[in-house]
Amino acid sequence: MKLLPLLAGVLALHSSVLVGGERAPAYEPAQFFRTQIQPILEKRCYKCHSHEHEPEGELFLDSKIGWQTGGENGPAVKPGDLKNSPLIQAIRHLDSDSAMPPKKKLPPVEIALLETWVLLGAPDPREAPAMSK
Repeated sequence: MKLLPLLAGVLALHSSVLVGGERAPAYEPAQFFRTQIQPILEKRCYKCHSHEHEPEGELFLDSKIGWQTGGENGPAVKPGDLKNSPLIQAIRHLDSDSAMPPKKKLPPVEIALLETWVLLGAPDPREAPAMSK
């Protein structure tokens, strides 16, 4: 995918920025998750995979423990491993039976961000499952 190298380049460029004469941190895992990944999950996945609703396939994506434990098919993400992360395989729409979201593929930039997240080790600062309101 062409966007993955672009995202890696943006992260590398960010690391060379000087702030107050000192090198700014290139990447802050919790901030990356909160600003780039969590909004995608909230917008695209929580309707079917959260504690707010009966989860499809018993998979919760509104908590770290949810994707680590996974649903009927085990953990949804294998940190650092795109090929063996069911979430990545699903959003790539490689198999129509497991394609997610089922009706329309995510925009390429969202797929690239989720792939980058997995490649970075799937950092997720959420401690506890989200609770129903």
